[in-house]
Amino acid sequence: MRGREALVLAFLIDALGTGLYQPFSLLYFQKIAQLDLPAIGVALTVATILTLPMNPITGSLVDRFGARRLVVVSQLLQVIGFLGYLFVRTIPLLFAMAFLVTAGNRIFYASATTLIAEVAGHDERDRWFGFVGVTQNIGLIVGGLLAGLIVTFGGSNGYRALILANVCSFLLMALALCWRRAAHQPNGQVEDLSRDRVEGLPDDSLRGRALADGRVGYRVVLADRPFLVLVACNVVFALCPLMMSLGLPIYATETLKLSTATVGALFAFNSLLVICTQTVTVRLLESFRRTRSLLVACLLWIVGCLLFALAPLIPSVLLIPSLFGAVAIYTFAGMIAGSISAALAATSSPVHTLGRYMALFELAWGIAGAIAPAMFAWLNAAGPSRTWIALMGPVLIVGPLLLWLEAHLSVRALYARRPVEMRSGKQVARRSE
Repeated sequence: MRGREALVLAFLIDALGTGLYQPFSLLYFQKIAQLDLPAIGVALTVATILTLPMNPITGSLVDRFGARRLVVVSQLLQVIGFLGYLFVRTIPLLFAMAFLVTAGNRIFYASATTLIAEVAGHDERDRWFGFVGVTQNIGLIVGGLLAGLIVTFGGSNGYRALILANVCSFLLMALALCWRRAAHQPNGQVEDLSRDRVEGLPDDSLRGRALADGRVGYRVVLADRPFLVLVACNVVFALCPLMMSLGLPIYATETLKLSTATVGALFAFNSLLVICTQTVTVRLLESFRRTRSLLVACLLWIVGCLLFALAPLIPSVLLIPSLFGAVAIYTFAGMIAGSISAALAATSSPVHTLGRYMALFELAWGIAGAIAPAMFAWLNAAGPSRTWIALMGPVLIVGPLLLWLEAHLSVRALYARRPVEMRSGKQVARRSE
């Protein structure tokens, strides 16, 4: 991590600001801006959908200007948007500012994953994506706790203080990245693992021909069938944690008749697990194929969904312990899939189009974010347990896709660290020559 302190600090500051504002965002527009909640929801949803194209646009810009610059631009866009929130009194102005904020947020995530991939070496990417996840969780927890105190004692001015604090966090992150460039490998020096196929498998894919022809742009990405399959899998990987964050509070309070304090304890437990075990979990899985680790995550999600679906049948004495167990299983699945899938995507991408590849990979979160609210509302109305039963369907489909993907990726992409026996086998072959 030496020489990369500015990047770690930047992510921590950004998460702290997000933690300060996010829990009270809708309340601010409802209580301070005096807007109707349904209208607020429509404005924010439309802004979210309209900014989906920012992901592929950002990918092209990252490949041309560099990830660090785009991250800084994303922070400045969000500064303008959040300052505008202070003056929002109408729905059109809310939409305009929300569009800026959401666009900045999409640019941030589309470029930040590329920045992490550039900073981390091939053998470190799983750990780095996991470490950044831990850093962001710490910022979100601390920010959320501080936000509660600020609103409690500050009243209406407390809400405005949260927005200003978030603005300061964006400015500080931009300054941290400008003040000291994180040590990274330039694109020309990063090891390109995209051409290295599994031994015995010829590179006859459309992507191989596109690279051989020297083509650049999204034609290369869209011709890469294995990567598109990985993006499709990532939609499911994003949908699972989103469904828990959206659905568990309503499911626990309305169906299981639990208190909001219990719901808060479950999510606090979720965050603490991530903070305490994320990096350890990733290290333990480094010697296994990344696709097999993702299969384990899918299996854990299925078990977690089953436990959530069966919760109404569990005796009241065992209900809360079983929910904590389900959250733990679900959280471990998310920890495995989040960091390892991002590392697999970064390692599978050609160096000169890394920005485009990672932007398309991050677009999966935008797609899942658009699907999740409507999916949960419809399934919850049909029957509360159906949400978790239905979610198992896409997870089960991902399993065979990961096995197919394994046969079409390079050995170096599949492993964070190459197995000892693989290295020793090559040494024996060399000696025999």
